[in-house]
Amino acid sequence: MNWSHLEYFLAVADCGSLSSAAKQLQVNHSTVARRLEKLEQELGIRLFDRLSHGYQLTEHGLALQQHAQEVADKITQIQRVFRGRESALGGTLKVAKPDAGILNLATLLTEFHHHYPNIALELTAAADFSNLSRMEADVALRLTDSPPEHLIGRQLGRFPIRVYGSHHYLKLNSGAAPETLSWLIWTGHDSDLDLEARLKAALPQARVVLRTNNYSELYEAVCAGMGVSLLSPLRLPDDHHLQMVAPEQFRFDIGLWLLNHPDLRNNSRVRAFRDFATLRLQAWLR
Repeated sequence: MNWSHLEYFLAVADCGSLSSAAKQLQVNHSTVARRLEKLEQELGIRLFDRLSHGYQLTEHGLALQQHAQEVADKITQIQRVFRGRESALGGTLKVAKPDAGILNLATLLTEFHHHYPNIALELTAAADFSNLSRMEADVALRLTDSPPEHLIGRQLGRFPIRVYGSHHYLKLNSGAAPETLSWLIWTGHDSDLDLEARLKAALPQARVVLRTNNYSELYEAVCAGMGVSLLSPLRLPDDHHLQMVAPEQFRFDIGLWLLNHPDLRNNSRVRAFRDFATLRLQAWLR
């Protein structure tokens, strides 16, 4: 029997619903439902009555809960013993981020290094989740609204993306319809960051005059007055002179997720980074 199925079973038994259990386990609702179904199939019994107000343990479920909790307590005891041996928190932590350049982790990693100087950091930029799936990275920060179900993690908030242009360009084009402006677009291999598709969903006739996979180049072109673009206010320097365009109309925000492979759920370095990054980035996104 797969122990993780029992872990999901206990979470639903404690929480009384799939949604609450999913939140506790930091996974999707459908993942919890699928694990429960597999466990019931393995055991050949029904563990819960699915009621309108939630999940209620059957007689078999109550019996399993007692034994499963004993197993969970033993595992917690073992983890506590070995966790104490890792208190120095050394070794290497591999962190992945989007390859767009839209997410700058320099400040976060610097602060993390000051708190955990014995952890060596390796930072890579990737366009998809394959590095996590192949465990080439320990933890990843991803901009997406639909993270893969086989990974675990949490959404830290919404990463803001707005439309900006230089004062000079917008003055020259004062009163112009948005679709007639010159649009500059970041392009890349990350399908979740397809900013042109997001723009065309809002403005099907938008006239794109520049596509680039270099975020810094994109910002410089906007500053030079070439046109307007989708930029994040969190990535603009404090002394920028760009002007936001119709903020009540154009919002292209996307979820910022902190993810890792389920096998690394209790890894001490991953836990340390996950907790540290959550506090810092949630404050940053407010």
